[in-house]
Amino acid sequence: MRKEKSRDAARSRRGKENYEFYELAKMLPLPPAITSQLDKASIIRLTISFLRLKDFSSNGDPPWIKESLSSITSAHSSSSSHGSSSTTSSTTGSSSSSSNKANKG
Repeated sequence: MRKEKSRDAARSRRGKENYEFYELAKMLPLPPAITSQLDKASIIRLTISFLRLKDFSSNGDPPWIKESLSSITSAHSSSSSHGSSSTTSSTTGSSSSSSNKANKG
């Protein structure tokens, strides 16, 4: 008798969980033909991705984007009137020069 109650409780719990997963899958921005075929792990994974995208779109760029852009824009490139260019990167501390003289025929 006790084993049967435990089995029924577990079945009920699984039924409730499955229902909630189904409801969560329906909220994803995907066609029902796709969401009806997803397993639980896929539903969770897609929900997390969707929430991250939603957060990103509402809050703008995350802080690491600004840091990356800052390091990219700190690499300066300048051109001289003789056609040579010099590039300096503040992240590597190196400098390189090349000559691009036009072919005169």
